[in-house]
Amino acid sequence: MRPDSDNLITTNDSELWDLFRDGNDAAYTQLIKKYSKPLFNYGYRICQDKDFLKDCIQDVFLELWNRRLRISSTPAVKWYLFKAVRLRIFREQSKWNRGEELDENYEFLVEFNIESKIITNLESAELTTRIKHILNALPPRQREIMYLRFYENLDFDNISQIMEISKQSVHNLLQKAYKNFRSEWIILLAVFLAS
Repeated sequence: MRPDSDNLITTNDSELWDLFRDGNDAAYTQLIKKYSKPLFNYGYRICQDKDFLKDCIQDVFLELWNRRLRISSTPAVKWYLFKAVRLRIFREQSKWNRGEELDENYEFLVEFNIESKIITNLESAELTTRIKHILNALPPRQREIMYLRFYENLDFDNISQIMEISKQSVHNLLQKAYKNFRSEWIILLAVFLAS
């Protein structure tokens, strides 16, 4: 007997995934509820067409349901879904109503909450604004990696698979982002402390 959504007690993604693969509607619904917003937030940084993104996410979940018997078990459900949405966005780019090409030079737009993780207790709106500016001045791939690493808490393996680059490339890009951020941060901090 399948439990309904009110009786589904597991919050473990791997267990939910396996229940969903077995045809459990409640597990499938719980995965959708848990991941729709994070997937939308991530996808919006690549493409700002909200309707297109909603369609992409809906298509990913519909395809998952239709293919559930052929899908493998995974300990990294979040990674799997992020990668699926990213691939869908790029595969369906011809439907993107802005008509702009999405390629490796895409803009990864960020309204980072990452600064709240980096400077948790700073109350200065001016400093927060400047930090956002520093983060948004990073190249798009560095911004995407910073977002996935610090906002979504994904590891290097997951990021490399989502972005379809080597783990070493993730490490290198993250180090470049750190270096760029630190150099700007030191200047900003000096200016802020002097004022």
